[in-house]
Amino acid sequence: MTLRRQRSTRFVDFVLALIVGLATGPLAAQSDDANEDAGSAPEASLETQSSDLTGGDEVIADEVIEPEDEGWIDSGQEYAALKANEMTQWVDNFFGNDERDLEQAESRLRLRTIYDWDQRLDNEFKLRLGGKVSLPQISKRLDLVFRGEDMDGFGSEGADDRAEDRIGLQYQVGPKEVRKHRFDLTVGFGSSGPKPGVKYVYENAFAEDLNFRFTQRFIYDLGDGAYGTSRLVLDKALGDRQLLRAYTRMLYGEETEGNEWSTNFSYARGWQGDSGRVGATWLYVGAEGQTEPYAYVKNYRVGLRLRRQAVKDYLFWEIEPSYNWRIDEPYFDREGAWKIELRLEFLLFDNPGETVERQIR
Repeated sequence: MTLRRQRSTRFVDFVLALIVGLATGPLAAQSDDANEDAGSAPEASLETQSSDLTGGDEVIADEVIEPEDEGWIDSGQEYAALKANEMTQWVDNFFGNDERDLEQAESRLRLRTIYDWDQRLDNEFKLRLGGKVSLPQISKRLDLVFRGEDMDGFGSEGADDRAEDRIGLQYQVGPKEVRKHRFDLTVGFGSSGPKPGVKYVYENAFAEDLNFRFTQRFIYDLGDGAYGTSRLVLDKALGDRQLLRAYTRMLYGEETEGNEWSTNFSYARGWQGDSGRVGATWLYVGAEGQTEPYAYVKNYRVGLRLRRQAVKDYLFWEIEPSYNWRIDEPYFDREGAWKIELRLEFLLFDNPGETVERQIR
């Protein structure tokens, strides 16, 4: 018991030291970015790329999009115009990346109904709400956040992430208009009580077609202790509405089985249907595992997501078949199983009158 308390104390001390470093680092970096921006000015407004996704006489968006305060990653026009960054935002916003939704300037909610059929496990019906609601009456930096599902991960075959909360509050620290860094204070709410935490995001374009994103999050659960989650995402734009992604996630804490990890490689491509509705294909291959008490790969997985707008611009349907090679326990035989997920999503915005192209950027 004494040893465990010592380990917990050392872990908390480490987290506090890291928080101080993260809190001061972004502010210095933001100052440098502000100096760099002082000598530059936008040269041209961005135009929509809807002509690449237009069929027949129906046009998704045919207007010039003027630069606005789109949030922390869109503050610099030259930076937002980079191909990889544009494609990263399009893919994440179209498929529904909750982390991206939480960083938008405006409110954005996704209500998903999910039916999960598995050849070996129990079938499941889920209702998930993801996104955020801005609270300008209290503070322009404070948001009410809802966490749905990780679009890149598939940890524990749909089990709830112990380091995430379904509902919470998020407060942005530092200047709202920054290029590469973002720092948030968070508090989630669970059965054990409030879960205070911090989140740091660093994003940068290594080249015109290569984008990198790192997310670090720490929370403290009164029942299970401290947890940390690290995410690394590397995106390469291959062309209009085509993106290649490498994704890695690590979960570690006092109650985890060592480091619980997942990684995958994926290819996404947008397309236009005969009826004029936008669609996209997401092909992926990945694995997940743990390091303690036994280091082994729990599951290898290959799958495909097909997503498309339905009758209305704000309505999306999705089908995701996949094949899994799982080990239920260490040293057990690995068994294969088919899995199919069906999703129906309602997408809600502050301004429903915006063009579709504008909404999914």
